[in-house]
Amino acid sequence: MAKDRMVELLQEHFELNLYEARAYVALVAFGVLTPAELASVSEVPAPRTYDVLRSLEKKGFAISQPGKVNKYRPVHPKNILEKFIEEWQERVKEELEAKKKAKEELLELMTPLIETEIPKYGVERVWVVRGIRNSTLKTKEMLEGVQKEILLADDGYVAINLEDDIIKAIERGITVKIVVTKQILPRLQASKLMDYYKNGKFELKVIDNLELPMLICDEEVFFALEDMAARYFNYETQVWIKDFRVVSLFRGKFNEYWEKATKV
Repeated sequence: MAKDRMVELLQEHFELNLYEARAYVALVAFGVLTPAELASVSEVPAPRTYDVLRSLEKKGFAISQPGKVNKYRPVHPKNILEKFIEEWQERVKEELEAKKKAKEELLELMTPLIETEIPKYGVERVWVVRGIRNSTLKTKEMLEGVQKEILLADDGYVAINLEDDIIKAIERGITVKIVVTKQILPRLQASKLMDYYKNGKFELKVIDNLELPMLICDEEVFFALEDMAARYFNYETQVWIKDFRVVSLFRGKFNEYWEKATKV
């Protein structure tokens, strides 16, 4: 019903609770109501009508008309809903600025901790990362920190979803080689990354399939363990290793792919 949908929208988007939303819809429909009348024409319980109407007035959705018995009329929906959105936009803007300032302050405060991490705790060389969000963050971290070389054997995720990070690395002068499977090449061809390839900024080849997709950044390697069920639910397990001996083995596998692959 239209009435139920109106109540739902007011709750979901305009911060009214169930009784407030029902009361406001009733006011819009009947124009002016006393608390007792509201109880008789809406599904707001009689003991709650006074509190609900006062709350609507406080939130700007209703105006009271004092008298022997208080009456309430609605503020026109167009006016109050537009005003609500304007105030919400300003509030979100202020919250966003506050979060940005908090981020800058936290980074400043945490810098000494980051700088002393290695002498205090040693160097971690193996991490297990689960879930698409966490693996994305780890991949971005690798691409941001790479100093010399990126080797990517990709079967459908990194090159397309992290093209901006790869482009930033290319612009810093990092050597980049990418092997992708044929099935994702059409999607990659529509990306900004292809403009860089056409301008000779990095090397790109295509291969039929990859048994072991991987990302190598200098002496770090990141790869997924084979688990189709986990991949389907975006919760596959990936492993990050920082060890030149392990990376050397993966680099050898990447070179095998590179030799088998063909130019785009």
